[in-house]
Amino acid sequence: MADKIIMPQLGESIAEGTIVKWLKAPGDTVKKDENVLLISTDKVEAEIPSPCAGVLLSIAVGAGETVLVGTVLGMVGAAGEVQSAKADAAPKPAPAESPQQSPIQNLERGEKPGESRFLSPLVKKIASENQVSSQILDNLSGTGRDGRLTKNDLLAHLEHKPAGQRELSKPVSTMRRVIMENMMASRRTSAHVTTFFEIDYTQIDRVRTTHKERFKVEEGLSLTYTTFLAAALCQTLIRHPYINAEIKGDQILFKKEIHLGIAVAIDQPEPGLMVPVIRNADQISLRGLARSISDMAARVRTKKIKPDELSGGTFTITNPGNYGAIIGTPIINQPQVAILGVGQIKKKPVVIETDSGDVIAIRNCGILSLSFDHRLIDGATADIFMADLKKTLETWTALP
Repeated sequence: MADKIIMPQLGESIAEGTIVKWLKAPGDTVKKDENVLLISTDKVEAEIPSPCAGVLLSIAVGAGETVLVGTVLGMVGAAGEVQSAKADAAPKPAPAESPQQSPIQNLERGEKPGESRFLSPLVKKIASENQVSSQILDNLSGTGRDGRLTKNDLLAHLEHKPAGQRELSKPVSTMRRVIMENMMASRRTSAHVTTFFEIDYTQIDRVRTTHKERFKVEEGLSLTYTTFLAAALCQTLIRHPYINAEIKGDQILFKKEIHLGIAVAIDQPEPGLMVPVIRNADQISLRGLARSISDMAARVRTKKIKPDELSGGTFTITNPGNYGAIIGTPIINQPQVAILGVGQIKKKPVVIETDSGDVIAIRNCGILSLSFDHRLIDGATADIFMADLKKTLETWTALP
């Protein structure tokens, strides 16, 4: 039976994508997970693999077309099998023509300017934000595949524009608009409450100091606080099923697996966050978590992350402390019911109680915040979870 090639969800804020190029033609033999086409969105450009081994039977959406997530792009099956994805495909319909629309509005609609030159969604977005006309785009030289105009080509052109021409208002991009909608939807859906706990990272520091050089030599990775937080979270979530759950209608779904999302900051095509997911994180060693976190962050920033690695999380960590924030109150990543915010870790004087009296010591401390859905998680449930996480972190004694 033939399998469908589906336009994937490339992150929580992506609603559509554009076909850049098919890497295979109908009749070509393909292997399972072999890349068959290249797609582009406002955030990433990614190669899409075949869902099975066989022959590419049909192509439903051609190069240059923009379609919604979930659209059938083509079919793969056994040689000689007759299948067509045309009936199932649902490309995003083009807006009605209007004689009053400007070239920039045409770019935002996804139309091909001038000489029908293909432009990726990212190039269209940058052109729209900087009011670059279709005529200029047609005349720019492209260094991409088959002479395609790339982001760097357009940015290089913009660098040579007078400064006054670059100080322009910008329309809300597709990526930012979807983020806005998702954030407001989360606020409307969940009863957001946040609790805060201060963590003393002294024990973690001792383990890091003892092992970080050997770890770097043997593993080629940094032994970061995020790695310990991820490992401690996995241990703690197992003991607190209400934190790793989902509300679905009138049912509560307690997740058997822990799929840990790690928010990664990006600056291209514009500042924002992507959340790659480490699946079955509770079954991975601390070394494995360190490797996964480093690998996923690097592939997010180089646009090499795979589509299925950006969805399906059951709990998320975000770390505004990397940028100096002391405390954060993150918004829950739906349909999850909680999210952990990591504040800046820095040295501070702390009063330590001892048998011989109180003493002042310098410790590395930071605030952890848990934003949770009060519909499901009561304050006591959240605080018991955070107290357990605090104890797990503050009593860490060895590198597993």
